[in-house]
Amino acid sequence: MRPEFTCMIVDDEPDAVELLTTLIRENCPLIKIAATANGSDEAIKKYHKNHPDLLFMDIEVDRMNGFDIINEICRGKSSPQIIFVTGYNKYAVEAFKTNALGYLLKPVDKEDLIKAVERFTSGREAELQQAKLWQFIRDYSGKIRFNTTTGFNLVHPGDILYCIADHNYTKVFTSPERFLLVSVNLAAVEEKLPSGGFQRISRSILINTNFLSSVHRRNKSCTLNWNGREIVLLASSEMLKKL
Repeated sequence: MRPEFTCMIVDDEPDAVELLTTLIRENCPLIKIAATANGSDEAIKKYHKNHPDLLFMDIEVDRMNGFDIINEICRGKSSPQIIFVTGYNKYAVEAFKTNALGYLLKPVDKEDLIKAVERFTSGREAELQQAKLWQFIRDYSGKIRFNTTTGFNLVHPGDILYCIADHNYTKVFTSPERFLLVSVNLAAVEEKLPSGGFQRISRSILINTNFLSSVHRRNKSCTLNWNGREIVLLASSEMLKKL
């Protein structure tokens, strides 16, 4: 049986790419692997070169998340079908189920792969699924994935008010009362955030400077303004000099 469709695998884990490549070649005769990519820049370049019919997309690939990559590569008139490949647990993938997206859990199971590809090749509910997919991507594009103890959350950097270290965890505040308890330390959170918009005011507090309204060097504090409400945070003298 000759292949009728082409695909591209995007994952920054070489072992995951190798496993999925083998499974597709052994179990999906209608699918030809046109390209694989281990990084976001490589994925964008190879997509425009090969124009595959189907993408197997990891959720997070080096500096970009999968949703941002899809937005970047699918600006043309045609767009591929997409099957997300994720290592998140069964609770975290509820978001994908709700939005009727194709997804595979790592390590990829042969039977799950065959079913996902059959849905693609048969074209059942393809139009509805694609419409829901793009709505989902629009909702989450530009957001950063933060792992939590129960799964993950996607948060836009502009919605983050400030972050506070909590031992090996970090509280990411999106309002004065609401926060996510993220499963990494403050330094790891800081690495995920765009440079220029966030600043440490102490070893344990990182603020979004877009919300900064005043600095009080004598009192060693900063005031953030969130929808007319003031939040006062203690700061260190050394860090205040950088503001």
